[in-house]
Amino acid sequence: MDNSNKPSLRLYCGATGSGKGVSLREYMRGLRPARLLVWDPLGEYGDLVAVTTSNLGDVARQAKGKAFKVAYYPGPDARTYDEKFAIFCRIAFAAGRLVMLVEELADVTSPTHAPMAWRQCTKKGRHAGLQIVAATQRPADIDKHFLGGCTYIRCFTQRFPADRKAMAGAMSVPVADIEGLHTIEQGNVTVLNWIERDFRTGKTTRGSKKMSGK
Repeated sequence: MDNSNKPSLRLYCGATGSGKGVSLREYMRGLRPARLLVWDPLGEYGDLVAVTTSNLGDVARQAKGKAFKVAYYPGPDARTYDEKFAIFCRIAFAAGRLVMLVEELADVTSPTHAPMAWRQCTKKGRHAGLQIVAATQRPADIDKHFLGGCTYIRCFTQRFPADRKAMAGAMSVPVADIEGLHTIEQGNVTVLNWIERDFRTGKTTRGSKKMSGK
């Protein structure tokens, strides 16, 4: 166990189409991890990995290598996700020294429940060299221990009052600041707006990005 590693728990959250996926991909492309495991329930991260599989055995075998970029697609039936996600987390923790990306965390955790293997990754993962990046549309519905332990949060448009309240509390900003986040479409230009908080520096900043459509 390595006590020298700093915790790295990042969350990107926002309603569909609000820009969280764009920002998350920008971060991942800049990070360029040599060892990457992705929980990919929508099969949307093929551009970041070398292998996409629906077999956890394949994930475990790939994770024994020195370098790998693997996305795991758990299938369309969310009722099967609990056990699959727990195994996925155990593989990530055992492999160590990797980036673990989890898409739609609300599918596999709740404020009062999360697999023990996920808790192990979030609470002890830094000792194994894990960096965790998670994304969700509904931050009010995810593991509250993870939300409270995040080292970085970037928040986009939140359409539900419960999500606005959850993010205001987690980021120590007024609810009105979260309510003011909008994704604006002007012709073929979309403007993404967000608030981010880096808990290591204690800084909260606003950001925006213009995207041109075809």
